[in-house]
Amino acid sequence: MMGLHFLPEIILLVIGAVLLCATLVSSSVQKVTAFTKSFMALSSALLVAACLMTLKNHTDLFYSTYRVDLFSQGFKFLLSLAYLFTILFSEVLISIPEKRRTEFYLFISSALLGMMLLASAVHVLTFYVSLELSSYSLYLLAALGKEKRSAEAGVKYILFGAAASGILLWGLSLLVGISGTGSLDEIARNIPSLMSQPAFTAGFVLVILSFLFKLSVFPMHFWAPDVYESSATPVTAFIATASKAAAAAILIRFLICMEISASFAWILGAAAFFSMALGNCAALLQKNVKRLLAYSSIAQGGYLLLGLLAGSFEGYSSAYFYAFAYVLMNAGAFLAVTVVAEAAGNDDPLIQDFDGLADRSPFLALILLLSLLSLAGIPPLVGFTGKWILFSAAMEKGHWFLVLWGVLNSVVSLFYYLTVIKHAYLEKPKDTSPIRLTARMKVLGIFLFAALVFLGIFPNTLITFARDAVAAGFIR
Repeated sequence: MMGLHFLPEIILLVIGAVLLCATLVSSSVQKVTAFTKSFMALSSALLVAACLMTLKNHTDLFYSTYRVDLFSQGFKFLLSLAYLFTILFSEVLISIPEKRRTEFYLFISSALLGMMLLASAVHVLTFYVSLELSSYSLYLLAALGKEKRSAEAGVKYILFGAAASGILLWGLSLLVGISGTGSLDEIARNIPSLMSQPAFTAGFVLVILSFLFKLSVFPMHFWAPDVYESSATPVTAFIATASKAAAAAILIRFLICMEISASFAWILGAAAFFSMALGNCAALLQKNVKRLLAYSSIAQGGYLLLGLLAGSFEGYSSAYFYAFAYVLMNAGAFLAVTVVAEAAGNDDPLIQDFDGLADRSPFLALILLLSLLSLAGIPPLVGFTGKWILFSAAMEKGHWFLVLWGVLNSVVSLFYYLTVIKHAYLEKPKDTSPIRLTARMKVLGIFLFAALVFLGIFPNTLITFARDAVAAGFIR
């Protein structure tokens, strides 16, 4: 019975084992590459189905250090979607040498396994081991590119990651030392008395600060622009979608267990304030699209923090909803970036490379348009609904200044999103040859188009699911 509850993780373990064997049984790189492409497309679809099958499962595993509930299974489904999107994006890997492509799929799978384990972790040891598994896989993915700067980005990523890991260990040691347990359930039951102790509060702040690294928000954002720019586009897409979703999962799970004090709300509020301001203002100056999306992700993380600092059921539910919306919005943007990069023969596209995209591929330009407008929070798309419920939850707790700041920053973000759209629709292309989408990309584009519009107009199903998932995540 445990196997059914653990089915998505088992599938990922099998995928990893097969990929390891594939590198050993054949000396032909071309044969291995051909096999892994078909195998990964099938396996990623199977993983999504497995996550749907186990969505309503509920149990505690491994001596109550690992919880399978609607909260974790919902995030696992979202992570599996991000994984499927990445596999489809990697149909053509421009900047990753052919001999490293099996390793690319292996590290994507191991990173996802760590993120799924993270969503179910309810003990500090499972938290830490899962986080390190996903993090080190991402460090290696960032350094897989052909160019020297990919290795440099990987080094920068691992240095910042090592610092964040040290901060996390320091914070966890304080939490466990003061509380006398590593179980989040036990810590949550004793939280009123524990929060009165300064050492416990300091440990709590350090742990949350390390989690902000994964969300890439101020002041733990410095790695994001260089890593986004220098990594292969499918790797960047995976970091921008799956990694963000995993960060939202651990932050919501952890904050549900703790009471957010007024002083801690100030800390999260400051992080949200500077993330929105820095991300949007820096994005205005970018010419490189992947770097622009990196700064956009910093600002989007600031919006997500508004729901978390509310410290309420509605706030956590809105953050859960926005995590789903963000993955879909970013997937649409990176679908366009991936195809344009392939057409340009350059895995580091500039805004000028999008010139005349509406003439060369009208459907792709439409997906880009909807994704960027949704990120900006324009109705009736899902990004508008997500921001609306985030801002509403924050307003209920009196954070009106941060909500106003978020609205103003959403207006600022329109400038750089519309700049990309202007190049796609109004500028004349240097290369007028049409961009042809593969069948996989067309299906993915149709799915994202439908999701962005439908969930924006009819969001109640996802809102209800987010509320049920967060309710399941509360410590019993």
